[in-house]
Amino acid sequence: MSELNLEAKVRDMIISRLSLDEIEVETVDFDAPIFASYDNEDEGLGLDSVDALELVVGLNEEFGVKVSDDDMEIFKSIRTIADFIRSNNLG
Repeated sequence: MSELNLEAKVRDMIISRLSLDEIEVETVDFDAPIFASYDNEDEGLGLDSVDALELVVGLNEEFGVKVSDDDMEIFKSIRTIADFIRSNNLG
């Protein structure tokens, strides 16, 4: 699987699991922060901590990746999530 294909699969999983239907898929920046940030209000997907729990479940179900409390830094961007999947040789 090419690098961008994995990022696209992670993006699609996030949009699907969190019902982010209003997001234009082709405009999603793989390096933008995915959680709401007070200094970057117009960037990223604007997710919150409740969404993080759903993402942990989604990563486990769709990519076979188990995310522990120590791994929560992977949720910086879509690319950091994809890199985590790659580093675990899964997905």
